[in-house]
Amino acid sequence: MSNQIKYLSFEEVLEVYSKTIEKSGGGLLGILDKGKIESIIDFIQNDDYYPDFVSKLNYLVFRFCSGHCFQDGNKRVALTLGVCFLLKNGHYWAACIFMKRLEAIIYHIAAGRINQELSVRILKCVVDGSDFDEELQIDIAHAMLPDSPVF
Repeated sequence: MSNQIKYLSFEEVLEVYSKTIEKSGGGLLGILDKGKIESIIDFIQNDDYYPDFVSKLNYLVFRFCSGHCFQDGNKRVALTLGVCFLLKNGHYWAACIFMKRLEAIIYHIAAGRINQELSVRILKCVVDGSDFDEELQIDIAHAMLPDSPVF
């Protein structure tokens, strides 16, 4: 696997979006903010803000999940884009783990219960192939509680 990070293009994001909506049972098809999509794609390439692969993956997933770029399916698209980004960069096993682990967590990111600091800790474990330690499990559980303060 090369250390050179391969990024998703705007066209790839739109293709993933269309296929995700089509395969997952529909919903409203449409882009709400093309500029926001382009901004997310450009911003993750800035190594000053996101110096490593996990921080870039985190920003990609977090922003597409909570950014309301599309009419419908933002959480589904965020999950699928995360998998595509992992696969494009040769993290095949992490992509499998990502889908399984993040499916339950993505809702809580969208609801504002899991912030970027906690989600990057989660994604680091996923990409590294390590189990969630006890502290991370507790932090996730607390964040998922409806009346829990945002971490």
